[in-house]
Amino acid sequence: MACVDRITMQEFIKIFNGYRHAYGIADWTNAVVDPESGKKKPVYRWNYEEFTDVIYQEHLEGNISVGIQPTNEKGSAIFGVIDVDPKQYENFDKQFYLETIQEYKLPLIPIESKSGGLHLYLFMNEFVQSTVIVSFLSNLLPLFNLKPDCEIFPKQTQLTKDPETGILKPGQFINLPYYGGQRKAVNIDGTFFTLEQFIKVVDANIATVEELKTLTEDMEKQSMEGVDEDFLEGPPCLALISKISNQSGFDGKDRFMYNYHVFVKMKYPDTWEQKVKNAPVKYFAREHANAWDDNKLKQKTRSWNRSEKGYTCNESPISDFCKKGICVKKKFGILAGSKGQYPVLTNLRKIDIEPDPEYEFDVTKPDGIGKATVHCKTIEHVTDQRKRRNSIAKAAGFPPPIIKAPEDQTVLETLFQTQKIINPPVGTSPKEKLHDVLHAKINGPKAMNDASFKSGTVLIEDGYAYFKFDKFYDKLKSKNWKHGEDKTGVMMKTNYKHCDIEFLEQKRYPTKEKGKYNTPTKNVVCISIEQFEDVKINHTKLKHNTEIM
Repeated sequence: MACVDRITMQEFIKIFNGYRHAYGIADWTNAVVDPESGKKKPVYRWNYEEFTDVIYQEHLEGNISVGIQPTNEKGSAIFGVIDVDPKQYENFDKQFYLETIQEYKLPLIPIESKSGGLHLYLFMNEFVQSTVIVSFLSNLLPLFNLKPDCEIFPKQTQLTKDPETGILKPGQFINLPYYGGQRKAVNIDGTFFTLEQFIKVVDANIATVEELKTLTEDMEKQSMEGVDEDFLEGPPCLALISKISNQSGFDGKDRFMYNYHVFVKMKYPDTWEQKVKNAPVKYFAREHANAWDDNKLKQKTRSWNRSEKGYTCNESPISDFCKKGICVKKKFGILAGSKGQYPVLTNLRKIDIEPDPEYEFDVTKPDGIGKATVHCKTIEHVTDQRKRRNSIAKAAGFPPPIIKAPEDQTVLETLFQTQKIINPPVGTSPKEKLHDVLHAKINGPKAMNDASFKSGTVLIEDGYAYFKFDKFYDKLKSKNWKHGEDKTGVMMKTNYKHCDIEFLEQKRYPTKEKGKYNTPTKNVVCISIEQFEDVKINHTKLKHNTEIM
């Protein structure tokens, strides 16, 4: 392929941005043959080097096929993908996907994959929490008749650290399109876009968070048209299944009936048995309804009542129509039970304080109207159900019911979809505060004798600054420092590792008299003055006054 001009390349980099401290490689030199399809497949691997502009260019020019992890270090992404990978490519109906995108006016751009399938790309106008993208794309799967296990990128919405090295693990990457002019975007008429045309198409279909929200609400309204009013305030999956359950080929009657039974027992506690009895005639084809006579229903009901597992969200066909983000807000949805409805948690804010960010979220009170703000000092007070329950009770005045692990995971997934990053006020982050106090210490009064050194002033010797750690720590505490001595020491070693920082057991103040030595001063910090001057700490810059907490 001809050399790509710089402007086009920069636009490509902008829309396919993500984790840039490593990149994936599809190695065709060591390709293996798939025994099922007989096709050659490359060997995929990570290259743990910076994903530079040069690498992007090499990809576009066909010299190296690379991929990227869409989720960056902050758990944010600017694009996402539904990977449509059919088992049989001979009968693959590409046009169905193109027409569905057009019918529902979805901000998706289909790109042909290297194997002949489709990658349905969503591009955002800015980096958003990866959970927002994944949630939106997951809700689209039923539209395309895709199973819940269909691959969606980013695969990881948060990157985790390797426990041994402490380095972020990049997870899984998605191969980038337009490798040497291949893997092109597809137009509605089946023709392909050039790279330059593709850039313009992306610009025309860029999406915002508000647009995704509106589109999701519109699709939900459309999908619920014509459903029985019995399903109002219940799991959306049951309403959607009820629209197809009367088809002769419907294979999911038992699971539908069981979950319908769970639902009506909560919504209609006095008449649920009659509701269950009427359901087969109401929702199944005649030949199937006849099989569900009184005897069968009695047996089934007796068996169902012994079960305590509630909705079977992970079993087909329930899982095929699952919309957890909507279901959690329903009165009789997945979070409803004998102990009451779990409250709706929204507006998660991550206060980006290094190294320990704090969190806030809003909780709707039992009256459904009032709201309270819950402040969490650590991420564990968000993710741990027991700690979160105590925090909610303290802030809102009521303890939420205890729910099972799968339901709790749904609560967290839904909450993190709303996460926003908030910067603390200038100079208040621990990293900034530590640097300011350390800078003042090094540039403050100098020790003129052994006594002044022991009292905490700085000794300058051979380009290094020496000072007592405990006196320095006392100064930090006077600035409302919240971290212990051990953690403070770790932060100093981490932030100033390029300044030859050391923690010495003892250091003698030099004496001028030959043969006379001062007693050693214990627990002394040693740091290079020259290299410290080169350390730049970027103080937080606020975008809006409303971000000041």
